[in-house]
Amino acid sequence: MGMAKSAARHARAALVRAHARTYSPEHRERGDVPGWVMITLMTAVIVVLIWGIASSSLQNLLSSAFSKVTDQSNK
Repeated sequence: MGMAKSAARHARAALVRAHARTYSPEHRERGDVPGWVMITLMTAVIVVLIWGIASSSLQNLLSSAFSKVTDQSNK
């Protein structure tokens, strides 16, 4: 029985040390900043491309929508 307890104690100590090494402050992951930066840049590029290609159509669409709203509010 004594040997089993000793082995269990050593195994637990080894796991605690491994856990402490793995999750120490210098090994913690700080997040995927480059991924978020890439997504933000890609979104900005897509918006600029869509705005450049369809700017006149978007302006007509927005003008039409605003005029409908203002016409309804003047009634």
